[in-house]
Amino acid sequence: MRNYTKLFGALAAASALAAGNASADVEGNIFTGEVHVGYASMYEFRFVDNGDNLVETGLDLKASYWGLNWSAGAWYGSVTDNKYDFNELDLYAGASYTFLEKFTVSAGYKYYNYQDSTFSNTQEIYLGASVDVWQGITVGATFYWDVDANSGYYIEPTVSKSFVLVDPCLSLNLTAGIGYADGLASQISSHNFTGTADGYQGYYLSAALPYKFRENVTLTPYVKYTDADSKLETGVNSRGQQFLIGGVTLAVSF
Repeated sequence: MRNYTKLFGALAAASALAAGNASADVEGNIFTGEVHVGYASMYEFRFVDNGDNLVETGLDLKASYWGLNWSAGAWYGSVTDNKYDFNELDLYAGASYTFLEKFTVSAGYKYYNYQDSTFSNTQEIYLGASVDVWQGITVGATFYWDVDANSGYYIEPTVSKSFVLVDPCLSLNLTAGIGYADGLASQISSHNFTGTADGYQGYYLSAALPYKFRENVTLTPYVKYTDADSKLETGVNSRGQQFLIGGVTLAVSF
């Protein structure tokens, strides 16, 4: 039976901040950040079904030094259903640099820790680049290299656009992306599957509707559709599945 103590504790903390309209915008504070809690109908990661009913929480911190934008954070998720029962803790740190007002490059590190499961803990480094091409349409790509248990790489090109529906409280964020991997067959074999994760993975479309109902509190419902390549193992004894995932997050910024 899973332990939701950490998740419910984070939810209570976020709710308390929201109720009090708390803000850590203190003069001289060098960090900005966000704490969030959320739920998703499925834990989908790179087109693979990792179980239903994901409950998650996270903390993100940001700061600017030497012309770079630094970020660090933690994400904790819990899944249980007839297929999987595990908890996951991810830790990350990275930096980005924007030049000519529309080009951004980034680099960072991410650690995946799978608790109470047979999945192998692993580490990735990543490099990314994006450009604002026209009218707020952003095109980019991120290269992930697994330097540990799943030695290999994953590439995700994306295109995104945000629309302001009600200024300043309601927006619509649209994203489309594809995935390509090489050398990550162990990512699939760790699920006791026999397929390969190499080559074209599939494409996805997502839409999010962030609603900022208080100065530092945002509620974001979202949907995501994925269509995996027919050769990719996407679930227990299944390949090339299509998924429609729904979820919601509550975030408090400081």
